[in-house]
Amino acid sequence: MRKFLVIAVFAFVTVAMLAPPVLAQAPAPKVTITGLFDQVTSFGKNYNDGNASRDSDHEWYARTRFRPDFKFEVGRTKAVMGLEIDLTYGRIGQLTGGPGKNVSATAVGAGNQLDKHAGTTADSSLNTDVTGVIEMKWMYTEFDLTGKDSLMPFIPVETVGRAGLQPFGDLTDKTKIAYATGDFPGFSAVTTFAPNLKTKLAYVVVESEIGGGNRGAVGLKGTRGHDFAVIVSPEYTVYKGLDVKPIYSYFRAEGATHGEARRDANDPHLAGGSTNNVATFGTRYLGGDPTFKENRHTIGVDASWRLGPWGFDPTLLYQWGTRDQLAVTRGSAGVPNKTEAKKSAFHFDAIGSFQYGPLLLEARGVYSTGNKARDNLGKRISYFEPLDTDTGYYSSWGAIIGLSDQDYGTGCSFMAQACSFVGYDRYGRGQLGFRATYAITPAFSVFGTINPTWTAEKVDTDTGVNAAGSRTAIAGFSQSFAQGDSSYIGTETNIGFGWKFAPNVSFDVIGAYLAAGKALNTTEVLNGVATTRDAKDAYAVSSRVRLSF
Repeated sequence: MRKFLVIAVFAFVTVAMLAPPVLAQAPAPKVTITGLFDQVTSFGKNYNDGNASRDSDHEWYARTRFRPDFKFEVGRTKAVMGLEIDLTYGRIGQLTGGPGKNVSATAVGAGNQLDKHAGTTADSSLNTDVTGVIEMKWMYTEFDLTGKDSLMPFIPVETVGRAGLQPFGDLTDKTKIAYATGDFPGFSAVTTFAPNLKTKLAYVVVESEIGGGNRGAVGLKGTRGHDFAVIVSPEYTVYKGLDVKPIYSYFRAEGATHGEARRDANDPHLAGGSTNNVATFGTRYLGGDPTFKENRHTIGVDASWRLGPWGFDPTLLYQWGTRDQLAVTRGSAGVPNKTEAKKSAFHFDAIGSFQYGPLLLEARGVYSTGNKARDNLGKRISYFEPLDTDTGYYSSWGAIIGLSDQDYGTGCSFMAQACSFVGYDRYGRGQLGFRATYAITPAFSVFGTINPTWTAEKVDTDTGVNAAGSRTAIAGFSQSFAQGDSSYIGTETNIGFGWKFAPNVSFDVIGAYLAAGKALNTTEVLNGVATTRDAKDAYAVSSRVRLSF
């Protein structure tokens, strides 16, 4: 019997080998390159740093940007590599040419650092030999995870997975930048249950703990713990014109974490002086003790409604959770102890629009909660924190309080990290925006915008500011972080135009003026006396020529 089976198997294999192949021919590989070239120039005054009360800063600069995406496809599977290069025209510091053969990447000390303008990687000068300036933006593989001809074909619904360095895209934010809009390393999946129903999942790796990172002498241990986020976001088209997108995200951090995921707000109650300083999380590890945990939950909804010429795009997000840190409390006799801060915050942002022929009218309202000046951030956190907006919050609606489409190197400095974290410092945000766009021709449009802006809680102006625009305590001055003084940040007005003067080529210009409010006032010690300095107005003009391919 065994001999018969062996002969039968041998015969079957022989016939199978002689049979002509029936597998479908593999699809031909395809490579596509898309991207853009930008040439940008801007000039203005009093927008370069966070100190609005000192207006001696002014500039006129230019830069170039190259942003290509290389897409490699075989059938439905693809890999994408995105690169970015940003260079200023001319030397702007003591050394030039980028890190590499011309400048040591490790050079430190006065005169040895490689200076660069905000939004760029390096500068260029005569002979334009610039090295070490290519940024890796995306590097991911996209493939069929479930469904026919997939990794798991036994699951009938279609799921497309991505692994690697990738954009958030509309995993959470559909109508506007609100929670996660930059890029991340990790995994995502989009499952299509029906033409009007999808679910979008993501696992975001923020910081990783590698083997041996928790070893070493006290104070020299290198691990930063394992920080990650999980995003779950269904997307449902109720009917044509109404899309609803619920959002849930869980963020876990150990010790200090990435500066885009946690606002670094100053507070004299904290051991390290600010909410993301490593010393606020102990001194046993270089990146803060990973036994200090943060658990942050975000839930909400993003929606889009269209009915004829009318549109409405509301976003509502609520955050809660806990964060461990070392902080001084009333019962600690001035010695920082481990505390657990309770987090509770919400963020609302809605855009309404009306289209009347070539005229588009838009109105925007924002309210995001904040903390009072005297609050101990080691006990209570009331301001909203996105996972990663890549400094893009409120972009295209301003050029000083936000980033303009024309030049992302001129905005945000005043706003104390508000382009990344929505609110102004710890104080939250309240804002109205009005924008009118008129298409004179299909290729030429003009626009105007006005944005009065406040904080949710009054800003303590008996404080200074650091390079990031965050409020700082005045040494030896007891009135810092004692009480709020003003909520009015100011009103920014913009005018501009966009002109598509050739196929795939556009010329865009924006002019911006910020009438500064009292919330931007600061205090400095002059001749031993704490002195209030009034905020000064700011202006910026930017233009861009863009080639898209």
